Amino acid sequence: MTRSSLLSAAGLAALAALSASCLSGLKDPEPLSTTLDEAYFRCSVQPILTKSCAAYACHGSSVRYFKLFARNRLRLGGSIAKLNAPMTAGERSWNYDSARAMVDTTNPDASYLLLKPLDQAAGGFVVGESPEFKPGGYYHGGATFFEQGNVFLTRTDPDFMVLEKWVHGAKADDKTCIEPGSEL
Repeated sequence: MTRSSLLSAAGLAALAALSASCLSGLKDPEPLSTTLDEAYFRCSVQPILTKSCAAYACHGSSVRYFKLFARNRLRLGGSIAKLNAPMTAGERSWNYDSARAMVDTTNPDASYLLLKPLDQAAGGFVVGESPEFKPGGYYHGGATFFEQGNVFLTRTDPDFMVLEKWVHGAKADDKTCIEPGSEL
């Protein structure tokens, strides 16, 4: 063996040992929750996300991690010709999965779906609820970019309360619940 072969073999062995130690603590990601009701999402949550979050400058952009599809906004496949067509099953499924990925089912009140659009000052003890302290929202740079503050200024905002009910397990009747603007 030549000296360069030995270095390559030694280097590969060291790299393999390093990789094994670095990856030893990693595990597969948890699957998305199946406890979050799709019908409630479709009829109650999806319209809020479309209205409040799916603008092109916000989460209706393909460059965002949390992106949403909606009529007259970002469309799956990018077809301009179908911009105003009813939402497809694929688009609804994408939005549902995107929203579910932002929910912490072990601690729903800490869900990113709730805290990211909530004003930072909206934390504290909520009147009429348990005496448990609820966290305020996170900084939402995009919302402040439009000088309108965050999407939800308080936890008593009716749209925020719908999202909160969903992350806590609210359900809707799948047979009677049809999201406006979607194809069946």
